Amino acid sequence: MMSVVPQFSQDREVESYVAIGQDMSEICDLKAVEAKKSQLMAVVSHELRSPLHGMIGLTGMMMDSASQSQRRQLQMVKACASRLLDLVTNVMDLTESDKRKRSGIAFHKPQIAVDFAKIAEEAVVMTTLAVDKANKPLVCDSVVLKNEICDLKQIPIVLGDPYKCTQLLYNLLTNSCKFTRHGTVIIRARHLPEQKLLEIDVVDTGILLFFLLLLLLTLLLLLLLLSTTVQPR
Repeated sequence: MMSVVPQFSQDREVESYVAIGQDMSEICDLKAVEAKKSQLMAVVSHELRSPLHGMIGLTGMMMDSASQSQRRQLQMVKACASRLLDLVTNVMDLTESDKRKRSGIAFHKPQIAVDFAKIAEEAVVMTTLAVDKANKPLVCDSVVLKNEICDLKQIPIVLGDPYKCTQLLYNLLTNSCKFTRHGTVIIRARHLPEQKLLEIDVVDTGILLFFLLLLLLTLLLLLLLLSTTVQPR
């Protein structure tokens, strides 16, 4: 690419020209690399969807004739495969978004109906079967993981991204279980129709609560000592 600018004399006559050029080969090569990368991501993501659909379908068929303990493990396999399928779908959406952005076309990902009761159940199952880096169960035997969302009679369906909602609940539950060695970890929901909100809470009795109680007891003890007067003999 080259641009030419004329240089004028005092009599407003053209004396010379100044040409400024820019080598566009590197930019063209970069665009070609970006296009190939997007094409590769689209092909790989599309090829991953077929075996994942097969895993989900086969797991569902095995759950029909499985025992209660086997059904729970198969449910975990199906939930993980579904999460991976959602991740692949998000990669495909990101590739399509980049492709349209380069073409100057706006891309808006459609929102999907999210059933938080189902998502909470999957997150609780995955957290129950999760292990830490030492291959030990993340949820200790002295910790009770409760799902109070299933006890609600009616939970409104909201629009959003089911994969991100599941990942968010799973991260909150695993973080709570990491710092809770005794007590309970509870996930619950509250519908606020006036504000048109669905409030999701993850409450635990972890180490942070212990330190807060210890700090409160220390403050009460200091106040008691300061308010006590020593009577002379």
